[in-house]
Amino acid sequence: MGIRAEKSGARIMGYWARDLRAFLNSVGKDRLVLLGVGNPIKGDDSVGLFIAGRLRGLLGSSPRLSVQTAAAHPESALSKVDLESSRLLIFDAVEAGGPAGSIVMANVGETQYGFFATHNFPLRLMPSIAGHYEKVSVLGVEPGGLGIGESLTLIVRDSAETIVSEVERQLRKSGDLLG
Repeated sequence: MGIRAEKSGARIMGYWARDLRAFLNSVGKDRLVLLGVGNPIKGDDSVGLFIAGRLRGLLGSSPRLSVQTAAAHPESALSKVDLESSRLLIFDAVEAGGPAGSIVMANVGETQYGFFATHNFPLRLMPSIAGHYEKVSVLGVEPGGLGIGESLTLIVRDSAETIVSEVERQLRKSGDLLG
């Protein structure tokens, strides 16, 4: 499983778009890194990779925007993000206790355990992230199926497409990150 978010801190469904807007508005002059993580062979655990892949195709990259994926070693990709001059939005499967397909947004400091399932390293304890919680958020989807060899479930795919549409809409509306 991707990340566990505390119910008290995570924003489920209706509030996530507002929190996304606030996060994107906080970027200021920083660079924005969108990072999709997950396991591509474990069904809904690949939702972060799906979201980032779709956004990369829609938005491309610019000097102030980078869209990346990290399947095999997400901690390696995370350690390369310079949080002194960047904001990081991670897309992943998120276990927050809601029904499958629920969209969740949380600041990394609000994540309960923050484990990447195949790596079991607490996200908020990574040296590159520790001390920069305000610059790192997670936007994800509550998974439905995590079986080996499965594809995204329909409800998770629909939620992923909703995230893609909203992130694209908000970035195009602000315009300054797209170059």
